[in-house]
Amino acid sequence: MKLTVSHPAHIREGVTINKIMWSKIAILLVLSLISAVVFGPKALAVVLISVLAAVLTEAGIQKLTKQELTIKDGDAVLIGLIMALLLPPTVDLWIPVVGAFFAVALVKHAFGGLGSTLFNPAIAAWVFMNMSWGALTGSESIPYLSGYTDLFIEFGSGRLAEVSSMVLIIGGLYLIYKKYIDWRIPTLYLISTIVMALLIGEELSYVITGMLFLGIFILAPDPTTSPITKKGRFIYGILCGILTVVYGYLTYDYVVAVLFTVFFANAVAPFIEKNTFPKPVNEVSA
Repeated sequence: MKLTVSHPAHIREGVTINKIMWSKIAILLVLSLISAVVFGPKALAVVLISVLAAVLTEAGIQKLTKQELTIKDGDAVLIGLIMALLLPPTVDLWIPVVGAFFAVALVKHAFGGLGSTLFNPAIAAWVFMNMSWGALTGSESIPYLSGYTDLFIEFGSGRLAEVSSMVLIIGGLYLIYKKYIDWRIPTLYLISTIVMALLIGEELSYVITGMLFLGIFILAPDPTTSPITKKGRFIYGILCGILTVVYGYLTYDYVVAVLFTVFFANAVAPFIEKNTFPKPVNEVSA
């Protein structure tokens, strides 16, 4: 009998990688268009260049290594989109190119490709760029939720991802409804963030940002870099909420806090997963 070993995520209940990827891409494309309205054509240029760099890097690597081209699955497009949305509209256009190359070549393919990465490629690339060119990738303003209208369009946002929390909320609820992401991580992430912020007396207007919802619905629930066990997802979501508030409180930057939180949470996800696997019924203790 011939056995075939393949990477996750596996097809289940009609849910495929293509459907998940392109649904997320559709949500982020709407966000990108709104960012172009808020910031101008430069924002659209950042998105297009980042996506193009990610797709060309993927195609180039697969051609050189004689692999099947998998651009149609949307993963490279998604990486490029997220990479762009983590940046301010004033960024030099060579930065998203370097970031997209780093994400696809060194974080995704160097670790085995789709389904084998330890860190979210776009997050890892952002951390690299932030450490290397912090002054160039930093934002000039911090979003502040002064009213309900800011949930729809945030003109005070400093990065592309922060322009509309509502797009991410609606899109995230759709992903949960379609079972493209598990509800446990987003729910526990949001609840633990709010509870932790209230416990330390932090003003929620600075905590509830578009970047937080990007982390809640897109970054943290990534099936490759988050635990696969139900209990592990509860723990993972709570950990993300606590780390976001603690880091944001200490640095006075809740936007950057979300990104470093997901990066750190990715690092401990295998440990959480390993320690939350149910024990076999017939397991005998040594």
